[in-house]
Amino acid sequence: MGTKLTNEEIYEKYHDKVFAYIRNHVNQIEDAEDLCSDVFVKIYSKIDTFDEKKASISTWIYAMTSNTVIDFYRTNHIHSEIPEDLAEDKSLIEDEVLNNENLEELAKALRALPQEQMDIIVLRYYRGLTLQEVAEQMNLSYGITKLRHREALGRLKDLLGE
Repeated sequence: MGTKLTNEEIYEKYHDKVFAYIRNHVNQIEDAEDLCSDVFVKIYSKIDTFDEKKASISTWIYAMTSNTVIDFYRTNHIHSEIPEDLAEDKSLIEDEVLNNENLEELAKALRALPQEQMDIIVLRYYRGLTLQEVAEQMNLSYGITKLRHREALGRLKDLLGE
């Protein structure tokens, strides 16, 4: 890459993705707006520490966004635990959503999944349910839900050409 993006370019390119990610993890829109602002303040204040040899800027922004949401849960003791997708390793679909310039591709890939897998992904990432809640809502065991979730992510990865 080699060329540094200005703060304005970073904001224009990543604001909607950052906000969508936060909105998927936080119930109150006011909290999401505040957290989104916090993320960009952090980005601007730490941009000189960004090293493109270590990660792409989108990955760096994603990590900062994820950590900001985790900190929000910790400081506010919300639901007494951090959502499992934030506590787990970073998930493919969230990374893809943040990095993917064209969300239409993601929507098309989702529609290509078998109905059950699509339902699991939609409930998990768009409705923000835990895998346990998804299992209960779909009348499946937790183990089967976890397996189908993993299969769906693998399929999405293939469909998106990762």
